[in-house]
Amino acid sequence: MKFGACVGTDIEKMKLLKACGYDYAESHCQEIAKKDKAHLDAMKATGLTVVAANCFIGMRIMGEEKDENAINEYLSQLFEKASYLGIEYLVFGSSAARRIPDGMSLEEGRGHIVDFLKNAVVPLAEKYNITIAIEPLRPEECNAINTVADGVEIARAVSSPLVKVLADVAHMYVQNEPMECLAVYKDWLVHAHTSNPAPDPESGRKRIYPTGKDEFRQADFVEALKAAGVEYCSIEAEVIDFESDIRNAMAVLENLR
Repeated sequence: MKFGACVGTDIEKMKLLKACGYDYAESHCQEIAKKDKAHLDAMKATGLTVVAANCFIGMRIMGEEKDENAINEYLSQLFEKASYLGIEYLVFGSSAARRIPDGMSLEEGRGHIVDFLKNAVVPLAEKYNITIAIEPLRPEECNAINTVADGVEIARAVSSPLVKVLADVAHMYVQNEPMECLAVYKDWLVHAHTSNPAPDPESGRKRIYPTGKDEFRQADFVEALKAAGVEYCSIEAEVIDFESDIRNAMAVLENLR
């Protein structure tokens, strides 16, 4: 198992990840699309591979707010720059972009998501050989794709070898999804996000970086990922103190590789 962390396009954070023994960085799609070549080159110069990027799109992909020309222009920039960085996976969570509007059925909304992936995304994924990883999100964040099974349903409907699914332990935890489902859907899973998924009402944080004091056992998630053949797992969590967070997390994860 290879471990990384979500750091956007922050070069100093990438350097810290590398110094702490992480295998790669996970970036941010919308930030990448805005960066010039000099910044992308500086990211490369850190020596830390950028394997994935999350936050796929910030524009609405259905409903009256959809702007097809703007979407296509953005996606073209994103894929070109992601390819330049050597990114393998683009994570399609994007809760606001894929929120099904009031008055539209779940079936119709999911149909729009499938059409978006088939018609706007897959041709670029094929051109640049980059895989899309659909990220299920808790119902509080998204009303379209909530469970690993939901993600697989969408991926099946798109029917492309470059559209797969991501498992995020925080969203699974909130919905009581069993770890056993990862083995059931192993042919569809390509990437994962981890954290200490237990909400912390005192600090107002939904999820934080893993520590040795967590009640949640990272081994349970990581071993299930390994059994499903998932190679990469990124920490996606709220930061308290970044350097301390990544060091504490690596102390937990380094024995789970």
